[in-house]
Amino acid sequence: MELRHLRYVVTLAETLHFGRAAERLHLSQPPLSHQIRQLEEELRIKLFHRTKRQVQLTEAGRMFVQEARVILAQAALAANLASRVNQGEVGQLTIGVAGPADAPIFIQILRTFAQKHPKVRIVLRNISSLDQTQAISEGRLHAGFVAMPIDDAGLATETVMRQPIMVALPPDHALATYERVPLKALSQEPQIMFARSNAPRFFDAVLAACREAGFSMNIAHEVDNLYTAYALVAAGLGVCLVPAGAQESHGNAMVVRPVTPALPHIDMHIALAYKAQSENELVPLFVDVVKEVVAREARPKPIRLASV
Repeated sequence: MELRHLRYVVTLAETLHFGRAAERLHLSQPPLSHQIRQLEEELRIKLFHRTKRQVQLTEAGRMFVQEARVILAQAALAANLASRVNQGEVGQLTIGVAGPADAPIFIQILRTFAQKHPKVRIVLRNISSLDQTQAISEGRLHAGFVAMPIDDAGLATETVMRQPIMVALPPDHALATYERVPLKALSQEPQIMFARSNAPRFFDAVLAACREAGFSMNIAHEVDNLYTAYALVAAGLGVCLVPAGAQESHGNAMVVRPVTPALPHIDMHIALAYKAQSENELVPLFVDVVKEVVAREARPKPIRLASV
């Protein structure tokens, strides 16, 4: 039995005429008669009384039609819901983020997606980049903003932002008066550092840069996210190498300065990671928004001339 058989029976029950039912179903009459008879034989139930003059439902037929209408309505609802999910009208996306999600570009991405797909529910999970890649591969996350590079070749990525590495200092720190802080000047400072398990390549690159400058890092505190690092810096518990945009959202709680020599080979490269062939139809829509916002942010901003 297929859904089309249910439609045939319901249409015939509504018209009680094979010719009119066939016309409504865009069939010829013989195939419709054959399909109804075949269904009755399969069910071993007589659904219709037929005479040369009229067609009437049997009592079993009435009950069958009642339930068939419910099934057809549910099938139509399911198809409509699937179509709405496919078009980004409804559904849920679970997105990971390594650290704060309040960077301006993250806010723009989430705002733009919400404007385009207002009925889609976004669930944000704060998870390390390493755990995100595993969760995306296993289907526990649909996509995630991760610190690059990642080691999972099975995931596609879209660059969201790249920021140079600078040093965050308490506002009353002696080095806060410098325009550029010599990397070697950090040798005697207690360092706040991200756990190696979160971003092993970043961790190793920073340690290598410090060794090249002639000192070993004095890691006093280890953290797993930027928020905690910012809090410890603001509390005067140490200094921390952070992405350039850190001070934008933390005002006067800390001071961020470039380091010298610059570390061009170490930057904060954030990308959206996802399965290229995701089971969730909303993922490509989210990727499209990420590309749109990143392209928009990369365009030169118009120069505003002061009025005279």
